[in-house]
Amino acid sequence: MHQSSVIHRQSNKKRLATKATLVSALVLSAFLAACGGGSGNKTTTTQTTPPPPAINKALWVANGTNVLEYIPSQLTPGTSAAVPHLINNSGVFGAPQGVAFDAAGDLWVIDGGTVAAGGTVAPGLHKFTPTQLAALGQTKNPVPNVSIASSAFKFPQQAVFDAAGNLWVSDNGANAVYMFTAAQLSATSGNVMPSITITSTPAFNGPLGIAFDAAGNLWVANNASTTIFEFSADKLPKSAGTVALTPDVTLSDDGKGSIQAPWALTFDAAGNLWSSNANPPNTVVEFAKANLTASGMPAPAVTLSPTQVNGNSTLVAPNGICFDNLGDLAAVSSAAPFGIPFFSKGQLGASGATVPSTFIVGPATTLNAPAGCNFGPVVN
Repeated sequence: MHQSSVIHRQSNKKRLATKATLVSALVLSAFLAACGGGSGNKTTTTQTTPPPPAINKALWVANGTNVLEYIPSQLTPGTSAAVPHLINNSGVFGAPQGVAFDAAGDLWVIDGGTVAAGGTVAPGLHKFTPTQLAALGQTKNPVPNVSIASSAFKFPQQAVFDAAGNLWVSDNGANAVYMFTAAQLSATSGNVMPSITITSTPAFNGPLGIAFDAAGNLWVANNASTTIFEFSADKLPKSAGTVALTPDVTLSDDGKGSIQAPWALTFDAAGNLWSSNANPPNTVVEFAKANLTASGMPAPAVTLSPTQVNGNSTLVAPNGICFDNLGDLAAVSSAAPFGIPFFSKGQLGASGATVPSTFIVGPATTLNAPAGCNFGPVVN
């Protein structure tokens, strides 16, 4: 009995040892499999590379007597867009010069009117809501939701919103910059005087291009001259009225055509300033951020020069320039053949007669003396 009991206990110990060995083997096997080791089948983890970001903005162009939209698929490298996706043929337009979008997605069209040319259409600011834009496929001539006229206007051309939703407008004919508050823009249509009027000492000379940098400094291009002014954020008026400001920075032509009738101004994501030269040499230039802190005659860091694509010049009296969400650049030629070269971000790092990745040109585009441009919401 005693011996049998000992044998039984020994047998149990053997079974337990065997079981422990099997469990250890299974644990080791699972561990090796998880680590991709061992002599059995290996587990392979596949990582999916996310697709590259895509253009999610549409190109909107002030075009002679209307406004055009080109959607992202029409700007894909290698394509050649022709017929605009949508056209706004509002009957209020006289001479659309610029387009800007507010935070709500409303389209504001800066119209110089025809009075300066002997016509009867007064200059104004015209607002079209997202609902109106979405209906352009059915209603191509919408009545603006808001139309702001002003006895101060002579020939307004470009505009930019600040962080508070106020609209700053350059008036080429009045040699002034106007500011309309967000509250004024939400008012009903009518004759509205700017809340703030800025003149300059030395005087503006056909102010046109207008842009804010990341620090809130205001930059204005003198289209009838060869200079670009900067007014520091802390110098900009905070209360209503008219004020004459002295530029804190003046960029002047470098003697090689860097600033010739500058038309549009815009900043890239790195804080570099881009400008279009509406007079020869008909270029688009970039001034490096490091050269924007003091007055001078800086040489451009990058110069995009005209070239020929199928017999059409890519840059002829370039006006509007604008960046999409990827850092690609569109430029608008205001003279024949009225093309819009679209340069991918990768093409903007070096100077040259760059062939654009996409070139919108030809009779089907209906482009006719196009002026300003902006990237905004995609409206299908």
